[in-house]
Amino acid sequence: MPKRNYFKTVRKENGGSRREPFELAKVENSIWTAAQNVGGADRERAKHLTQEVMHLLQAEFPKITEIETRAIGEAVEKVLIEHGHAKTAREFILYRENKKHARKDKSTLGVNDDIGLSYNTLYILKQRYLKRNAKGEILETPLQMWERVARHLASVEKPKVRKKWEKEFLNVLKSFEFTPGSRTITNAGKKKSQLSNCFVWPMEDDINFVFKILHESTLIKKNGGGCGYNFSNIRPEGDVVGGIPELAAGPVRMIEMFDLMTSMFRQEGRYESGNMAVLNANHPDIFNFISAKQNDGYLPKTNISVGITDEFMEAATQNKNWDLVNPRTGEVVNTVKARSILELMAQLAWQTGDPGILNLSAMNRGTALANPLLKKRGMINATNPCGEVPLYPYESCNLGYISLHKMVDEKGEFDFKRLREVMKVAVRMLDNVIEASWFPVKEVTESVRAHRRIGIGCVGWAEALIRMNVAYDSETAYKMAEKVAKTMYESGFEASLELGDEKGPFPLIDDSIWAKKKKQPRNVAIMTFPPSSSNAVICETTFAIEPHFALAYEQNVLGGMRLKHIDPMLLTELKKRGLYSEELMQKIIKNHGSIQGIKEIPQELRNVYKVAHDINWRDHLKMQAAFQKWTDNAITKTINMPSTSTPEDIYDAYVLAWKLGCKGLTVYRDSTKSDQVFEFGGKQDNEDEWKECPDCSGELVKERNCYKCKSCGFSVCER
Repeated sequence: MPKRNYFKTVRKENGGSRREPFELAKVENSIWTAAQNVGGADRERAKHLTQEVMHLLQAEFPKITEIETRAIGEAVEKVLIEHGHAKTAREFILYRENKKHARKDKSTLGVNDDIGLSYNTLYILKQRYLKRNAKGEILETPLQMWERVARHLASVEKPKVRKKWEKEFLNVLKSFEFTPGSRTITNAGKKKSQLSNCFVWPMEDDINFVFKILHESTLIKKNGGGCGYNFSNIRPEGDVVGGIPELAAGPVRMIEMFDLMTSMFRQEGRYESGNMAVLNANHPDIFNFISAKQNDGYLPKTNISVGITDEFMEAATQNKNWDLVNPRTGEVVNTVKARSILELMAQLAWQTGDPGILNLSAMNRGTALANPLLKKRGMINATNPCGEVPLYPYESCNLGYISLHKMVDEKGEFDFKRLREVMKVAVRMLDNVIEASWFPVKEVTESVRAHRRIGIGCVGWAEALIRMNVAYDSETAYKMAEKVAKTMYESGFEASLELGDEKGPFPLIDDSIWAKKKKQPRNVAIMTFPPSSSNAVICETTFAIEPHFALAYEQNVLGGMRLKHIDPMLLTELKKRGLYSEELMQKIIKNHGSIQGIKEIPQELRNVYKVAHDINWRDHLKMQAAFQKWTDNAITKTINMPSTSTPEDIYDAYVLAWKLGCKGLTVYRDSTKSDQVFEFGGKQDNEDEWKECPDCSGELVKERNCYKCKSCGFSVCER
């Protein structure tokens, strides 16, 4: 150790008045902790590196006795890097950043907040959306970001009304009543501004065509867009190629190639896109496809979904035979029980979370709410990566989000008038996204402008219900969902008709059901409900039409950063009732973010404040179906199931979703994935935890792997 210690005190970051005695042991412990987290086992090495840090600090600050924590941290990072400990350095940097997040001190972010945002929102805007120069320095404030977006999207209007619409756009943006998709926020104002979030590509059974699509879709991904493909035209694995048998790679290997390219190219080195790979239920490789993601980590950038039809589901539910057809020859190569396919889907979804289902029949009814181009243009066979936007080849969707929680007034009443007003602005804004967009592929430009498809969804539905004091899993909520969706669709379609009068209908109008109508819409479709994760974080509300995933949690974002969150409405309620305490908050976190079963919290709050795993999967599906009735595109909605659910439960969910007319379905059983986005604290000590019996509200006691109620005999066992 150095003979002299010049530092007596440490001043906490940001130059505040907080000071602590300087302790070299704390520096050593932080290095040792970071090293252990990446597999280090040499404590003496940590001591040696600490000495190097001290020498560096004494050389840099020879005449002071007080030092800032920032200077210490920077010295540690420098020493670790120079001595070849890059992994330990990265872990140490993450540790420092997470301490900043825990304090939620906006001044540490280096961003001028000219709107009045929370720490979390400001952090996400800084990391993902605010404009930077070549050195990575932030060049704009949040308000300037929204001004950039409004200005760019209004630039395609006629000069006389350009300023008017720029002002209208800015009003809904800065109030967060409506926000466009992430690619629009990021890329608006650039010379080559690809503003769309998602695309679909054709796939033919020809190697030259496959590589053409691989190249073109990679260009799209480089500029920040997710891609969907239906691989059902690809000949099965082991099929004939050029007269040589057993040579064909098959769809799954093709998907692997597309997945690899997705991992290699990121927009600006930060944004990864994703894929949706679809295979129809009658393809000979359907069993291999369903099982493809059985090994955790395989196809990490690709969601897989089985394309089902009414005919398939009828055969499965009636235990009938089902033909598997070689797409190259059109010949039946195998006949199986349709139920065996659906059962394997349920088994693998139970195990891995994949595959989902795409109901091709529900997507293609030939109506205003299900592919109005069906008769002339044929079926839509693929969707974007999350499954909520059915698209023709080369087509794209431009997404945006109404903040439904902001439509509830102080009295707890839903403001349908304001919803209609915001929808009118939103339709015009997203239609302008199409006009203002640049695409690196000619066919995409042509298809996007021929269809003019937009997709308006929402954030904050669960928060809106709580503000109205309505339980998510109630008939009142389902009826309200249908009314909200109907209002959104009808006002959005009316706005599209007005735009059709002003600017002309979409170019493929003569192939649509509106060909002979006096009034014709500007857009082939209006509504969709995407996951909205980034936009929900920006707006500090709940995701899409989902319930709360947790009322207290940590969110893993951006390569290891963790944002802590406790639902502000619940926090306010608990403080108002004099119930708030750190101990109670910790109890909620240990209870997987749920307040169910916590006796200190009144039942009236427990009735309304429910998280995803408090809600039966059938009620999740009822909510999705309620919104689907008035959604012309489709919906992404996670049907959450507890870890104790069975493959039979997932099978039943597939069948119920089909019967309810849902266009797609994603089922997620808790603990399926090894790297969940949300964490709720450490695992619970189940021996001491109080759990409530769902039948009689008595106490559940754990015996081996089962919870049993001593009062009524209810039991449930973990797998």
